[in-house]
Amino acid sequence: IVFTFYLYLTFVVFSEFVHAKTEPNLLELEIEELGEVIVTSVSKKQEPLFSSASAVHVITQEDIRRSGAITLPEVLRMVPGIEVSRIDGNKWAVTARGFNELFANKLLVLMDGRSIYTPLFSGVYWDVQDTLLENIERIEVIRGSGGALWGANAVNGIINIITKHAKDSQGKLVTVQTGTQESGEAAIRYGDKLGEKAHFRANAKYYNRGSFENSLDQIGADGSRASKGDFRIDWELSESNEITFQGGAYSGESDQRRQAVLTTSSPFFNRSDEEITLNGGYVQAHLGKTLEDSSEVEMRIFYDQNRRDDRVLDQTINTFDLDFHHRLKKWGNHDIIWGLGQRMIWDELKGTFSFSTTPEDRLTHITSTFIQDEISLLEDTLRLTIGSKFEFNSMTDFEYQPNIRLAWHESPKHTVWGAVSRAVRTPSRVEDSQNLVFTGFFNGQNNISTIFGDGGMNSENLLAFELGYRFKPEENFSIDIATFFNSYDDIKTVESRSSFSSTNPSPAHTVNPSVFDNKAEGEAYGAEVSSKWKPYNFWELNMGFTWFKMHLHLDPSSSDTFTENLEGNSPEYRFHIRSYLDLSHNVEFDSSLYYVDALKNSSIDSYVRLDLRVGWKPVDPIELSLSLQNLLESHSEFGNQNGIFASEVPRTVLGKLTYRF
Repeated sequence: IVFTFYLYLTFVVFSEFVHAKTEPNLLELEIEELGEVIVTSVSKKQEPLFSSASAVHVITQEDIRRSGAITLPEVLRMVPGIEVSRIDGNKWAVTARGFNELFANKLLVLMDGRSIYTPLFSGVYWDVQDTLLENIERIEVIRGSGGALWGANAVNGIINIITKHAKDSQGKLVTVQTGTQESGEAAIRYGDKLGEKAHFRANAKYYNRGSFENSLDQIGADGSRASKGDFRIDWELSESNEITFQGGAYSGESDQRRQAVLTTSSPFFNRSDEEITLNGGYVQAHLGKTLEDSSEVEMRIFYDQNRRDDRVLDQTINTFDLDFHHRLKKWGNHDIIWGLGQRMIWDELKGTFSFSTTPEDRLTHITSTFIQDEISLLEDTLRLTIGSKFEFNSMTDFEYQPNIRLAWHESPKHTVWGAVSRAVRTPSRVEDSQNLVFTGFFNGQNNISTIFGDGGMNSENLLAFELGYRFKPEENFSIDIATFFNSYDDIKTVESRSSFSSTNPSPAHTVNPSVFDNKAEGEAYGAEVSSKWKPYNFWELNMGFTWFKMHLHLDPSSSDTFTENLEGNSPEYRFHIRSYLDLSHNVEFDSSLYYVDALKNSSIDSYVRLDLRVGWKPVDPIELSLSLQNLLESHSEFGNQNGIFASEVPRTVLGKLTYRF
């Protein structure tokens, strides 16, 4: 019924204005006139998306603008194969192809090539990744292993958020928005030239977002407030030599309602609302230089610091990273790229009885090299890619991640590709050295249950098989199909150990310990379909469908009770359809309909989500928009995580003003 209503609404608006547009139909244009979508994250070089040997989806700036989204995870909902579940007002569970949780640990997220994957918990703190969306040029999303180029933790996917060149964001921009859940957000950006060959931009942003309610209509403690500033300078030294400088800083607070064990005696649990203080920043430099017609080099260096303080852990994470790669564009029928990398991470962790690490401070280093050769066969219609990444790290010593890919692009209308690859996920800092007290009980004496990181956990391994097909019979219609079978080994488990008595801290109590181990394996398989149809120059439809299955198996000697539950953290079916409709008088009508299947592990029901947006440009510099998000009903998308209580996603009304001058 909802789907029928959605189509009816779209067609009513469409039919009302269909005669007001007279631009030529895209069917009348040749493919060569329209150009290609170019991606860089698949092979660290520019290549057409349509002929790439990987499951790739590109979110454009136009997609972001017309989605009405205000956060990066909301933008990612439109990608087949990417699971996006909102836990509460400021926390998200985002992953690719399974294993979803608050700190999903098999998805590597990059911002202009800079990793924002936290080494502490293995995952992403999405509440501090609040870049100005108008600065984003595109988001390249790769589902499947990317370890051969990007290294450990690029197991099930890679998200690379690519911001605009400074010369593409000149002038002034002001945005103001408010809504039922958005107490207020404002941003300002200014860009200009520095001499004849350099451009810069700088921007500042502030937001204040309110709390959600839970299923019992209780107001949660999950609001957030933050200020953020960024700059970028692009300096074109010559036609073949460019330097980019970037940097930014943020400061804010995120609220949460959490239950934690704070003492060794009854009552063990303490439930309270807390305010997490957040601050950090980064600086980054990138050099790109063409040495000659057949050779080019790139070097990227960055440093970032992130601080996060709450009632159980104060953390400071510092990361320094240097990455270099060299491409030999043509050597016969070979296109070779190789590189070196060095990353150092030093952390300062101040724990409590509930959560601590041993030692509190640690330096971790990762040294890496990679090589990849793309071989052109059969007059460029058949391409073979083979390569591997080699890493030495402080946690598990030596790791290797090879892959082989084959793409057959026999015409502009067809591409068939396949891949076999290996990837690893190295243990996080807490998995290696934590002491987490997660429950307590009284049965004549005080008992607590803990999980230790004793340094004995190995890397998780993936062997992935992929097969895909892209078909573009006409320039106004395309379909992209990706299938996969993933075989996992040495999956993380939590194994119980013998109990012992302790008097530190007092009073005397019994400790029931568990440690991290690798006593599980499993397989995941599925299919992802995306399609784009533009029947008229003023109307575009996008569709996505995902089917996913996972089976995890414990070793007979395992005592784990957590790992197999991860099967139920991912929906079996997901579907969405988005419509962009340009009406007369500079009015836009955009709509998105999502269906997400149930999550069996958390007893989360399936839900349907409908988003509507109306945009209007009364004059060229000004854009007004009104967005109605999650219009049908409030619903839960994920369960409680790590003692943090989940909330329902409410209906939201959002108004926005954008002024460019």
